[in-house]
Amino acid sequence: MPFGLGWTNDDWLEELTGNITFHIPGGGTWCDQWRDPQNVLYHVANTCFALAYVAPTNSNGELFMQAALIVGFILFSAWSWESICAPDAFSWNFGFALLNMLQLFHAVYRLRPVKFDPELEEVYRNLFQPFKVTRIQFKKLVSAEFAQIMSLHAGEAYAMQSLTRTDRLGLLLSGKVNVMSDHQFLHPILPCEFLDSPEFESSRANVDDKFKVSIIAATSCRYLFWQRTALEYLFVKETYLATVVSTIVARDITTKLYSMNSKIVTGKGSHLDIRLPAVTSSLGAKATPRILRQHRRAKQNPSTSPPSHSTATDPLGSRERLVQSPAKEKKDKEGKENGRPEKQMGNGRAQRPPEMEPLTELPSMDDLTTSGVESWLESSSKYHSCEIVDE
Repeated sequence: MPFGLGWTNDDWLEELTGNITFHIPGGGTWCDQWRDPQNVLYHVANTCFALAYVAPTNSNGELFMQAALIVGFILFSAWSWESICAPDAFSWNFGFALLNMLQLFHAVYRLRPVKFDPELEEVYRNLFQPFKVTRIQFKKLVSAEFAQIMSLHAGEAYAMQSLTRTDRLGLLLSGKVNVMSDHQFLHPILPCEFLDSPEFESSRANVDDKFKVSIIAATSCRYLFWQRTALEYLFVKETYLATVVSTIVARDITTKLYSMNSKIVTGKGSHLDIRLPAVTSSLGAKATPRILRQHRRAKQNPSTSPPSHSTATDPLGSRERLVQSPAKEKKDKEGKENGRPEKQMGNGRAQRPPEMEPLTELPSMDDLTTSGVESWLESSSKYHSCEIVDE
């Protein structure tokens, strides 16, 4: 041996390396004689590794990669035990096979089908699936840790006016609920609609606010509700889910306001086109409902009239503000039917009542829903971070 490499004559090294001679680099090959090809287990194991490393990066590709790695390491373990009789090589390869088995079980568990009750399944498909919320995220949202499912019989109240606190958010699963204000019907609530979205959104700053309306079950109902504190705790960890819920609540509020559009009458007798205060900061004096003007006058002169439960600038708080009182509507209706007496002017001529302005034709509810609501949601910077994607 060149350079006096006497350690190459050791018996144990000769048995391990076989007939191997070392040469100076550049002067020839390192091995004069090559061993025979290894067992077929060795080649099949490496083939499994090659297939595992070219697997795609999706969920199915991850399952295939873990399965191929398990097979490869098991074959390597068998080769180490049978061919080279190396317990250390066998131990390492068998340990890697066990680790990949655990990874495979975890991947299969994450891909398991998540099923819900028919009521929750309908809510998921109609409200959350269009926003690409996964079933695992929705399951966490409706889990017993954050939400509860309750039932109401016909005539029972979900919230009573001036009594119930606005510290929760309810979603109707089945049945029908009516919203009342001083025994006056405002609008119905149907399945997959929030029960108290206006109150929930308007009382963020003060959780001690009370409902300004009564929400009473018209039929047997089931509803899902979250406490505000539980939702806020969940939204800190699930930011995307928080954005989706905020968008759905805003859309529900918009739908409720537009459903009451026919109940709003201006001082001239025409219908008022409602816009959310987030888009329109204030309503014009000529287009302000009489009940809002009365409320503002009462606020300016509290000695003549008691203050109302909500402020006129409250954007989403009280639905009953949007409807005139029943007595006022009845009085106006009787005045139109019977005719008002003509006032006498100073020259003896009778003053004729002003001519009625014709009502402008309003778009249908379908047009309002498809054009007004969607255009507002698309242009609003607050909720534009969630993109609605059709399947």
